Amino acid sequence: MMRKLVLFGDSNTYGYDPRDFFGGRYNEEYRWASIVSKALKDQFLVLEEGQNGRVLPSIQSRFFQELVLGIESGDVLIMMLGTNDILLSSKPNVDATLKKLDAILSYVKENCKGEFFLIAPPYISDMYPDLKPYHECCIKLNQGYMELANKYHIKAVDAALWEIPMAADGVHFSMEGHVRFSEHILEIINFSK
Repeated sequence: MMRKLVLFGDSNTYGYDPRDFFGGRYNEEYRWASIVSKALKDQFLVLEEGQNGRVLPSIQSRFFQELVLGIESGDVLIMMLGTNDILLSSKPNVDATLKKLDAILSYVKENCKGEFFLIAPPYISDMYPDLKPYHECCIKLNQGYMELANKYHIKAVDAALWEIPMAADGVHFSMEGHVRFSEHILEIINFSK
């Protein structure tokens, strides 16, 4: 039976195209999750679990519990969430977001039999004045992500260091950004074999 690779995230995992007002997606050749899926099709059954607007889940969420419990030895779960926890609030609370992540990582550490990778998301851009407070929250958030990953001995990477090109909205990856992001994810997966 083929190993599973689950890519669990928000609109940037979904491949949302911010130029489309109706929630459309970039073509498959420009979505990082689809690029990874195609590149690893002989090694993994890749499940693209991106959803627009997704925030960090509650550990009481049945969907999240089943997702984690469904990861067997040899499987890989990559999670990149947190942007919407900051962005979808007029007064973002980094500490509350990190508290949610702490509970998630504790649950994952106890229940995930395969490999788990935490991706601290690329920062929301500060290209517009309205985005600057969110950008500053992202910096603090990612520092907290890495500290919590270290606390639980969970593999993690700060994707802000990858300098992913963003679309004009400052929140979503550009097509070039998706391609570059996929290259980094493939490096992580190949390195972990």
